Amino acid sequence: MLSQKTRYAIRAMQHLADHYGRGPVRLADIAAAQRIPANFLTTILSELTRYGIVASLRGKEGGYWLAVSPIDITYGDLIRVMRGSLALVPCASRFAHEKCRNCVEEGECRTRALMLQVRDRTAELLDAIRLSDSIELVPAFAGGQRSAFSGSRLNCQAVERKLLST
Repeated sequence: MLSQKTRYAIRAMQHLADHYGRGPVRLADIAAAQRIPANFLTTILSELTRYGIVASLRGKEGGYWLAVSPIDITYGDLIRVMRGSLALVPCASRFAHEKCRNCVEEGECRTRALMLQVRDRTAELLDAIRLSDSIELVPAFAGGQRSAFSGSRLNCQAVERKLLST
C-alpha cells in the first residue's frame, strides 16, 4: 500500500496541477482543500521542491506551484520520488534493489518472480498516466459490497478483472 505521505503528495500535486499556470497556491488552501495537515504538507512540499518538481515563493504573495508542466509528470514518477520504488518488495525494485533477508536465492524465488511481474505492470500503468490526465471518479464502495476475497478463497477472476480494468 502507499504510505499516507505518498497519498498526501499525490493529492497535493493534483491540486497544484489543477491550478497550473495561475501563480502560487497558498499552503493553507492546499491543506484545507485536500484535508492534509499543514505541518505534514510543508514537509511533503519541501521534499518535492528539493526534487525540482515544485517551486515556492515566501511572503504574502507566496505559495507553491508546479515547477514542471503536469504533462511531464507521471504518477509513476511521483510515487518513485516519494517511495523510492514501485516494487512491493525490495528484491523486485529496479532502482532500489536489495536482497531479501531470510529468503531463498533470487533466481529460485517464485514470490520475487511474481513481484517482478506486479512491479512491471504497475510501472506500465502508472508511467502512462500523467498529472495532466483527467481521472474518472469511481463511486465509494457500498458497505455490503463483497471484496475479491470470499472467505479464505481468493476469487482470482475478480482480482484479474479489477487489475485489468485499472
